[in-house]
Amino acid sequence: MSVASVDMPAVQVVIPVFSGTAETIACVNSVLEAVPLNRTRIGITVVYDAGPDAALFHALNNLASTGQIILLVNEHNRGFVHSVNRGIQYAGDNDVILLNSDTRVHGDWVDRLVTHATTDDHVGTVTPFSNNAEICSWPRLCQDNNSVADIATPDVDRAFAALGTHHLEIPTAVGFCMYIRRHCITAVGLLDEATFGHGYGEENDFCMRAARSGFRHLLACNVYVFHQGGVSFGADKLKRVEHAIATVQRLYPEYGALVARHIHDDPARLWRFAAELSLPLQQGLPLILHISHGIGGGTDRHVVELAHHTANQALHAMAVPQSDCLRLVFPTVTNGGLFQIPWRDIDHLVSLLQKLQLTSVHLHHIKGWEQRIHDLLKALDRPVDVTLHDYYFLHINPALTDRDDYFCSDPRLRDEQCSLPAPFPVNMTAAAWRDHWAPILRSARRVFIPSNAAAAIYQEYFPWLSPCITFHPDHERSTPYPDVTLPSQSPEQEMHVVVLGALSRIKGADMLERTALLAEKKGLPIRFTLIGYAYRRLAAAVNVTGSYRDQDLAALLQREQPHLVWFPCLWPETYSYTLSRAMKDGLPVMYPDLGAFPERLQGRPGSWSIDWRASPQQCLDTLMRIRTSLQDQASLEAWSDQPNSSFDYHSDYSVDAASPDECRPDSDPAHLYQTITQPLQLLLAYWLPEIPAMQPSRRKIFRLLLWLHSHRFIGMIANLLPLSLRRNVKRWFTQRPLHDHTD
Repeated sequence: MSVASVDMPAVQVVIPVFSGTAETIACVNSVLEAVPLNRTRIGITVVYDAGPDAALFHALNNLASTGQIILLVNEHNRGFVHSVNRGIQYAGDNDVILLNSDTRVHGDWVDRLVTHATTDDHVGTVTPFSNNAEICSWPRLCQDNNSVADIATPDVDRAFAALGTHHLEIPTAVGFCMYIRRHCITAVGLLDEATFGHGYGEENDFCMRAARSGFRHLLACNVYVFHQGGVSFGADKLKRVEHAIATVQRLYPEYGALVARHIHDDPARLWRFAAELSLPLQQGLPLILHISHGIGGGTDRHVVELAHHTANQALHAMAVPQSDCLRLVFPTVTNGGLFQIPWRDIDHLVSLLQKLQLTSVHLHHIKGWEQRIHDLLKALDRPVDVTLHDYYFLHINPALTDRDDYFCSDPRLRDEQCSLPAPFPVNMTAAAWRDHWAPILRSARRVFIPSNAAAAIYQEYFPWLSPCITFHPDHERSTPYPDVTLPSQSPEQEMHVVVLGALSRIKGADMLERTALLAEKKGLPIRFTLIGYAYRRLAAAVNVTGSYRDQDLAALLQREQPHLVWFPCLWPETYSYTLSRAMKDGLPVMYPDLGAFPERLQGRPGSWSIDWRASPQQCLDTLMRIRTSLQDQASLEAWSDQPNSSFDYHSDYSVDAASPDECRPDSDPAHLYQTITQPLQLLLAYWLPEIPAMQPSRRKIFRLLLWLHSHRFIGMIANLLPLSLRRNVKRWFTQRPLHDHTD
């Protein structure tokens, strides 16, 4: 007999309970606290399945005795699905929300779910986002996102609530919080207790039956419910999951393909991104726009590293140029998004960033921005910081190398020699180039340079420049570096020398090859390995491992067990992340007396300097002396690495980037929605689902060109072409790094 009446609530929240006192009471209390915040009439039915915890039963009984909840008690344990069905039946003609006892809800969550559920009569179920909800998980899809457990659930829910009333179709609801329309239950029936009695898989079975009856299942993009996970089912969850998957797949052969397609297409990615971006906006964090070249390497790595290093102090965006547009990403946002904004809409970008509370701009590179950066900085009208990662502000050849790819050390000859491999545009000189960019450095609030050596080169041309000389945040996060450990080296053993990274000519690829060939010719007990790749195919005297991910480098070094790491660099690097890796592992190194290397390795034992202009023979002579030192196993003194400045990125960077009061978001809750949604809606209009893959025809031509370039004669001719032309040709074919095409 139905117990429903005209006085029954419009929506009944059904919470099946077996154990977990603290989690259950927190869940019920969160629902009770939210009731007055919703226009929908809400009832709460807790079904207690004869659990083992007397304290839990008494706590629930107390809530029921005061009329706050309806408590249904199973005389003996009947299983999860039976408890759910009992609650559904008790709700009479009303819609129900099945809510796990280890969840927490906030705000007008029911009203928002109702809005989606009542879209049309074909809606069967609605599921919100959660940190632990399979295909409805946030911020990472199909993961238990423990990383967000420390974020206050009300803040997260408000971030989702600011996204409007969007919803998406999903192949199945997720049972942690599942809104079910009553007419769907009437048409489909209850959950299948006979097959899924102890829980897990029952909601998938119900949804597949509903779908076959013409009902749709929606993901509510503006609702978030915290889900601890595991409390409802206990330690045997994995066994139940495996059984449920097999059973559902047997009953509905199309189920696996539907879910797999949904995961592949991931239509909710945009909304997961929007919610994560909304969090720092509603918290009033300042926005810093980083401008970079997008080519990769240490510059882009530094942007991402700096953004993560100060993520609790600011929201970070990075803009990189393309031929017909700029691309905008948010490095600290899990689903960082990729937004493609045409140059014709640059005014929209300015408006967007201002609405997102832009407080400062950090310029990392002007490559690709030459025709636009002055106007953009003027339009943005915010304080500008600059980091000088190379020497592009001084010369169009950013490494300051000559035709032979060696550093032009003589300032009197530098402009002319550096222009041979990288000539200026017509009617442009090196002096005019510097005059064009000097105003940016003059007006910058702060200019960062990661080494004194690089600062000295800049001050040869801009004596008025007073930069902040400080290592990258990589140094702050890595120190104290471990003491150097000398590997054992017996007299009869070969010395294993390893070179790291992506080697161009200026990074010493040719020098490495010539040195290895000479060692092989002389029969010296030294072998060479390049962990990484070179700009061309190297001789067999060098073992080349191929491209790698940064996070895998430590394991590769552990596998190779080098006696020494060599940096055969021919230009004054301003920093070196591969050097950082060697220092983190306490490895001996041989380095050029040029650029940032001497400064970073000052006083470090087990570190041997060599003239950066050394010949292959001189390199071998030094390596043989180092080999002798390794055999002697001389004890090394401890080394205490010191910062090269008093500036600390973690404590000093974003403090100065804070916005004036008038730039901060309005904290009035009544205005919060408009403050956040207006810029988000503008931003999402430029959403780019994915980076277009290179067309097969272009890929074939590009691989052919790479193969031709690997031949020395053709490579020599190609290197006579202007550097800018070579880069533009590469960019026409692909935006991917070269090592992705040289496997």
